[in-house]
Amino acid sequence: MVDSQASIEHYLHGHSRAITDINFSAHHPDILATCAVDSYVHCWDLRHPSRAAMTFCDWFAGATQVKWNRQDSHILASSHDKTLRIWDDRKGAYPLRSIEAHATKIYGVDWNRTEPTKVVTCSLDKTIKFWEYSSDSNQPVRTINAPFPVWRARHTPFGAGLLAMPQRGDYSLHLYHRQESAESQQSDAMAMVHRFDGHEGQVKEFLWRARGSVQDSRDSRNFQLVSWATDRMLRLHRVDDTLLAKVGYVRGQQVERTIPFTRKDAIYRSFRSDPATSTGDIRDSRTGGPFRLGLHRNSGISGISIRKHFPAIGGEWGTGEYPLAPNAGKQARPRADIDAISWMKGVKIGKRGPTQAGMEQSTSSVLSPALRPNLQWDTFDSLAEEITHLADTFSKVTFEDVRAPERLVS
Repeated sequence: MVDSQASIEHYLHGHSRAITDINFSAHHPDILATCAVDSYVHCWDLRHPSRAAMTFCDWFAGATQVKWNRQDSHILASSHDKTLRIWDDRKGAYPLRSIEAHATKIYGVDWNRTEPTKVVTCSLDKTIKFWEYSSDSNQPVRTINAPFPVWRARHTPFGAGLLAMPQRGDYSLHLYHRQESAESQQSDAMAMVHRFDGHEGQVKEFLWRARGSVQDSRDSRNFQLVSWATDRMLRLHRVDDTLLAKVGYVRGQQVERTIPFTRKDAIYRSFRSDPATSTGDIRDSRTGGPFRLGLHRNSGISGISIRKHFPAIGGEWGTGEYPLAPNAGKQARPRADIDAISWMKGVKIGKRGPTQAGMEQSTSSVLSPALRPNLQWDTFDSLAEEITHLADTFSKVTFEDVRAPERLVS
């Protein structure tokens, strides 16, 4: 049997509070950025993961989002409360530009896919704002007033589209045309070109799937939207040529600028399956060796029902919905042949369960809660650290019951 640690390639330790976002560079597959409530933004090189290669800090507010520029490999943006920070890894720890962007906390940041100095932000103040950070003006280039608090707003990988995801009160995804026109100046409702309906719960995330390629400066790709929500449904939305044309995209059109593909030439690695039992004959594009694809029947995420090949209708990708099992999203129980403590290494719990009155969860409180009266800043970075610390301290004790959500070991 493969050791429980075999699937974990790196531990990246650098933040002292909860991590809120991660983002890989579109230019270097081994470079990623992380941000956290501790207000720090760390840039990591996975070839040397022992410490962050570069660190930025706001000092006044925790970070909510971090994004690498899709055109310039040295530029990244992060959001801290109402402020947008633009950083350059060649300029040290001082921000290249700071913009007071919104009236409430920023929850979405996304770079333009073709213009290196343009970025979009969104907030719960029901606005989506487009910025030109190379300009000295502190006013946005354009503002879209949405009828809902905006949780995420991202550029589409085609045309001049922008897809917005509501934070509450609306179960649809809204597609806007980001370029201002005479009609959109009269009403922001005119700027919205389509609604992706179907969910009966709040949408929590979405992504685009692309098929085809860009050859000889002609973009012949077609696209499909994937969304999942609190209704435990994963939906596939068809994007036809009529809808693509509404945001200025025509399949086969001439491409004026280079389109960067995120993590292009990165090695495909999947640890969802046990390497000793997985099967597959797909080859890695860089090494020539096989990589594994698909879900193993013992996988902890096997509750998601996904077909091997999605149906095609009329030569286009089909539209459908795929239900999540009732226990989807819950932690899978450890297998009987794995020690509970070993299984829990690397596991992180998003929401802590209730603790006993007067008990503080920190390094010192595991053994002696009375040593520190105020332990808000002295906590474990992960569940693995807390449980393994307890196991190392009481090495001769056999643990019979491990309850991860309650952080209880007996």
